Amino acid sequence: MAQSQVFQTIESTVYLYGGHFQQNFPNWHYPQEQHQLFEMIVVLQGTETVFMGTRRCVLSAGEAMIITPETAHESFNFCGNRLRFFCFHFSVGDLALKTQIIQNLGNTVLAADTPLAQAAQRLIQRFSALQATQQQPDWTLNMEIAFLQFMAVVSQAPRVIAPVAQLPEQQVILAQKMATLLFQKGPRPQSFQAVCAALNFSTTYGHTVFKRVYGITPSTYTKERRFSRAKVLLEIGEKSMAEIAVDLAFSSQASFSKQFKLWSGMTPSDFRQTQRRHQSQANYLNQ
Repeated sequence: MAQSQVFQTIESTVYLYGGHFQQNFPNWHYPQEQHQLFEMIVVLQGTETVFMGTRRCVLSAGEAMIITPETAHESFNFCGNRLRFFCFHFSVGDLALKTQIIQNLGNTVLAADTPLAQAAQRLIQRFSALQATQQQPDWTLNMEIAFLQFMAVVSQAPRVIAPVAQLPEQQVILAQKMATLLFQKGPRPQSFQAVCAALNFSTTYGHTVFKRVYGITPSTYTKERRFSRAKVLLEIGEKSMAEIAVDLAFSSQASFSKQFKLWSGMTPSDFRQTQRRHQSQANYLNQ
């Protein structure tokens, strides 16, 4: 009797770890890490800046990235808005697929309009929908199926040329030192001139390096950081306006209110009331 063999042996290993949504306030920073798994990041709101050594990648809403194993990376939220993203770690047993991801797709911003980024969005939606079924016996299988469907898109994806900036390592380290020193002595930033003097170079050179690495000027960075901190304290709602003014090193509550209105176009009190209304509406819709 003739035998028509379709396959002999198929071994498949799928490992998924730490899938979570994360929402962070402005000026959030996750310190450098390095691990043996792939890491998938999909930004849903705001902008996330990822440094990998001297390379900088900026992910906006809808964009995604697969960070390859053993790649040291550090993440920031430099913009003045909230950052929300989904992240998980994974590994696959298929060596050819691993190699393809590393060589063609790894450590690269995947634009929101690409099939791969859109497939990542669908994967998140599927993971989220399955979250409510964790007690069911086929939950793990369904999660693996959703992931393998995404991997099928990954396997067909064309090579992507990473649009990332290659920065001299010395300049990246220097910019990080400047950013740290600006707020090292408390909520009121030091003058940029004093920071540059402490590091023994001119303000012109320091300004050039800072903007090249972070994409914004030192002045914009310090303003956004204080403004962002003010918004966080107002949203939390545990402190009075006078206490927030002190925390942010303003000379008075009136001075803080005046500056906040220049930043946002509304008074701190109006901003706090607006946030409370938004939270009330969100709570009502989630009932």
